Amino acid sequence: MDATIKTVFLNMISDQCEVPAEDLTPATALEELGFDSLVIVELTMKLRKEFGIVPDDDDLTFAETVGDLLDAVSKAAVSKAEAQQ
Repeated sequence: MDATIKTVFLNMISDQCEVPAEDLTPATALEELGFDSLVIVELTMKLRKEFGIVPDDDDLTFAETVGDLLDAVSKAAVSKAEAQQ
């Protein structure tokens, strides 16, 4: 995944959950951050607006950690890049 997308996405999570971005690790549990389906929808809308990336709903539904979300975003970024070629 592009480092810019990763940094921006981590900052989005940080802003949403009011947790410093440097405290977020791939193993950080979404439950620990107070994530619910509304937070996921809001982050997805921000990703779409900022980068034109739309992660797969199933990947988001089953995400349990920040790393899972990063994987979903990475997968969506790769799919978008491949579609543009």
